[in-house]
Formats: sequence, structure tokens, C-alpha cells
Amino acid sequence: MRIVVDRVPAKKVKANFKGTSQQWKRALTAAANMAASMIEEEAKADITAAGNFGELADSVHVSVSGSTGNMAISMRVGDPRAALFETGGVIEGRPLLWLPLSGTDAEGTRASDYPGALFSVQPKNSDHPLLFSMADKLPKYFGIESVTIPKKFHLADIQKSVMANFREIFDAQLKK
Repeated sequence: MRIVVDRVPAKKVKANFKGTSQQWKRALTAAANMAASMIEEEAKADITAAGNFGELADSVHVSVSGSTGNMAISMRVGDPRAALFETGGVIEGRPLLWLPLSGTDAEGTRASDYPGALFSVQPKNSDHPLLFSMADKLPKYFGIESVTIPKKFHLADIQKSVMANFREIFDAQLKK
């Protein structure tokens, strides 16, 4: 058996490796930016699909940081309420949560921020007290001890799904 080894000049090998290295770095950077864009787009769509959460969707930002050898993709949601909707949970009152009645001018306003005085009434046929406005004598809020918030967002699942396909994203960028 005979083995033939061609000698390749070292300068030529170094040039090839350098070109390949730059190609990989560009592909990795492009793939990371593409994955970040996909995560942000899907996260915003998920939040929007969950209901009236436009402000939360607008506060989603996904960024790429670090250099090629130590790159990180991170998501930030600018509203702390997002964590509750990502996992679900219980909100406890102290002693009660005052929730605005829909269709009233109290919607979107905390009871403590309601313009004008409020007074409490405990209806005979209800376990929930009501807060009425002194000005128009109409009910504005009802009180409950706690409320359970279901999981509405799937942000961690979106991140995992996109990153599970990172190899395909990278390969597509490497072929360009």
C-alpha cells in the first residue's frame, strides 16, 4: 500500500482557514440575529393573541450580545406583569382586591386612583362588597380576596422552539 501526501504551502492553508473562519463568524452572527428576530416576532404575536396586552407586546425586546465565541440571545419584557402571565399564579388582596366593573368609568383605574370619593356597601345577597361613587351613586368596583391568573403567555416555549432549530438557521446562513 502506498500513501501519497501532497505538500501544501502553509500560507495557502492559513489563507483557507482564515477565509473559512470569517465565513463561519458571519454566518453565526447572521443566524443569531435571525433567531433573535424570530423570537421577538413570535413572542409579540403570542402576547397579542392572549388578549388585550398590546402594551406588553410592545415592551418585548430580544437582543444579541457578546462576540462570536461567546454570543448570547436574551429577551426582555419591559413590564413586570409579564412574568405572572408566563407562569400563571394567584394575586392576593390586602385584605381585598378591588376590581373595576366593566362598562363603568372605573375601567382601567385602580380604586385608590379613582377620581372622587368612594363608599363601600355590602349587598345582602352577595359575598362581595361593592364600592360606589359618591358623585353619581353608581357601583364602580367589587371586592374579592384573591384572583387566579391562568398561564397566558408561552415565551419560554418560543425561545426553546426557535433555539432547537438554530442549527438549521445557521446552516442556511452559512450557505449564503
